[in-house]
Amino acid sequence: MLIARTGWSEAPPSILIVEDDPAVRRSLLLLLQGRGFAAKAWSAADPALAEAARAAPDCLIVDYRLEESDGIAMLGSLRAQGWEGPAILISAYASGELSAQARAAGFALVLEKPLREHALVDAVTRLTRSGSPSATG
Repeated sequence: MLIARTGWSEAPPSILIVEDDPAVRRSLLLLLQGRGFAAKAWSAADPALAEAARAAPDCLIVDYRLEESDGIAMLGSLRAQGWEGPAILISAYASGELSAQARAAGFALVLEKPLREHALVDAVTRLTRSGSPSATG
């Protein structure tokens, strides 16, 4: 069973990034590592799921459209493994319908690309401090 940590007490929160665009993936990785998070990035769901099974992340950031999957399906796979941590869906195609689907699937929030750095960092900070998907209030 995958369990997310609920605080910052010992090590920096681990962030799992899944984004198939290399430039966006690298940007997110550098941004979050630069802010002190233990971030790892993957280009596809399958290797990211394998990483999560090895070491459950404290937070997931996943793109909606991936080459062989999508972010909602990936979160479903993590939830099926027992992971209950907070998740953020990112998409260049955000809509009311997608936001509703994402929330129903258990995402704490949906952020539209291009991402605003401060909004992402603030959200990840808030979610990893509380350890709760409902922390976006």
